[in-house]
Amino acid sequence: MDKITTDGLRMALLCAARQIIKSEPYLTEIDTIIGDGDHGSGMKTGFSALEELLMGQQFQSPYELLHASGLCLVRTMGGASGVLFGTLFIGGLDQLQHTDWVTAQELVSFLEKGVKAIQTRGRAGPGDKTMLDALLPAAKAMTDELERSGDISGILREAHLAALEGVEKTKAMLPRTGRSKNFREKAIGYPDPGAISVSILLQGLSEGVEQFSRGE
Repeated sequence: MDKITTDGLRMALLCAARQIIKSEPYLTEIDTIIGDGDHGSGMKTGFSALEELLMGQQFQSPYELLHASGLCLVRTMGGASGVLFGTLFIGGLDQLQHTDWVTAQELVSFLEKGVKAIQTRGRAGPGDKTMLDALLPAAKAMTDELERSGDISGILREAHLAALEGVEKTKAMLPRTGRSKNFREKAIGYPDPGAISVSILLQGLSEGVEQFSRGE
């Protein structure tokens, strides 16, 4: 599948939102150990609002859908996570056309630019034990799979797998930004909650696209 319609993307986002909501207890557990304990509840609040938006509103284009989704997360999630996850959805909108579908190339460009926008806004980089340690390898995996197959399902599947590897690597990292930096050595051995959330988001998007392609 080299492109996906607005409704297909809406279904994928719904699947991702529900995965995040379901994962709240685990996100809270990890963030309680190496953070202030509110990451899980914030993610659940934001993505519950997103689920409600996706269920109750019609969208004319992927651009309109993703723009509304990003604004929803910024407005409802609160804190740094709301801004950063919202930026992921909004930062690459100029890569999309105002049509009823998005191509594999456009989707990859959109996500790549969103990741760069997060880097700029969050002033973090690889190895800082943040969501970027999942997003950056995911972005590279997307580009590689785009060149290899051009298939959106494969692109998101490979992005999810790369994000999971990134999450695993955060266990050995010292946090260098955000509130978790106060925990320093105590954070070693635990994955970064933001990186976990990225992997869950990509898993949901991947599974949602697969379901849509099967007509479920």
